[in-house]
Amino acid sequence: MYKLVTDNEEMQKLINGYFILIRNNLEMAMEKFANRECFGIESMSILFKEDLDEYEDQKELQEIKKNQVVLLAESPAVQEDEKIYLSFKELYSCLERVVYEKYLADENSRKLFLVVRRQLCN
Repeated sequence: MYKLVTDNEEMQKLINGYFILIRNNLEMAMEKFANRECFGIESMSILFKEDLDEYEDQKELQEIKKNQVVLLAESPAVQEDEKIYLSFKELYSCLERVVYEKYLADENSRKLFLVVRRQLCN
C-alpha cells in the first residue's frame, strides 16, 4: 500500500528524484507520455489512469481524477512506498523545466516535448 504524500516539499523531492532517474531516457518517457502511457525505471513510475490494474491498484483507481497521473515510488528510491497525484498540466510543467534546463539544444527532444504539450494540455 502506498502512502499518499501531500507535503509540497516532499512531493517536489519525489518529482525531482523521478526526473533524475529517467534523465537518460527522457525521450522515451516523452514518447510514452505523448501516447498517455506509463513510464518508469527501477523503483519509480508515472502511470496514467488507463495503466492502473483494476485489482492491484483499486485505491489509486478510486483516487485518481480524469486528467491526472500518479507517480509511484518504491524502495530503494524511498523508505516506504509513496505516491503523489499530478494533473496533466503539472506533469507538463515538470517536463518543461527539465527540457528547458538540459535538452533545449536537442531538436528531437523539443519536438517530442511539443507533442506531449498537445496531448496533455489541450
